[in-house]
Amino acid sequence: MRGRVEKAFDERNADVGAHHDAPLRVRCGLNAREPIEDAGPDGRSDLFGSSVILASRIAAKANGGEILASMAVRELCSGKGFLFADLGDHELRGFEDPVRVFEVKWRE
Repeated sequence: MRGRVEKAFDERNADVGAHHDAPLRVRCGLNAREPIEDAGPDGRSDLFGSSVILASRIAAKANGGEILASMAVRELCSGKGFLFADLGDHELRGFEDPVRVFEVKWRE
């Protein structure tokens, strides 16, 4: 499953010119902590809190086609065959301490 979404984007972007006007690039930020869940008046749930905000801040650091992850994700994936590149500590708005960020290496 690793990189399935990103590989689909690569396949779609290989068609630029023939069927699509421009490449589509998505950036992802991953974090693993317990979010706060709240049901709205329409009955649908939404997730929020510092864990969701951290994932958003990490995603903002990514370039199109990149997946960046927090230390929590890196630790949870240890020994499962995922490759990570350490991008060092980053100052992220709303977080007092620097956050260690890793790039998920999904391309062959």
